[in-house]
Amino acid sequence: MVLIYLLIAFFVSLFIYQLILAFYPNSIEGMENKDTNTKLNYTDYAKDPLILGQQNAGNIEYLKERVTSLSSNSIDIDKIQTNIDALQQQVDDLGKQMADLGENMISSATPDTSAIDGEETTASVEADIAAEDETNKDVNLDM
Repeated sequence: MVLIYLLIAFFVSLFIYQLILAFYPNSIEGMENKDTNTKLNYTDYAKDPLILGQQNAGNIEYLKERVTSLSSNSIDIDKIQTNIDALQQQVDDLGKQMADLGENMISSATPDTSAIDGEETTASVEADIAAEDETNKDVNLDM
């Protein structure tokens, strides 16, 4: 019972803490400057073409790195897509095999026995079984 009261007190204190943070924020999300007294202002680039050229060169280098990393990710994505396609083909083949197996199990057609070597037929096997039964019957009568 004490544990229940402690849990209730804990969750009520968390709720009150969230209310305090909502009404008295001490940080602004996305702000990199820890000092809340300074205002963030847009600083314009200098009009000097040399500085602008250096800034553009830095931006181009950054974009080049990003494009290179994206192209390597693209190769990985292509490999994964190839694997997914192969797996899908395997799943499709398994489904077809299962359907064929189900069709063969419930099919009323006689199975193809052309691959069996020898000259055994159903009639000859039944005759052999009958002859064996007669032999066993004679042996049992002699005892």
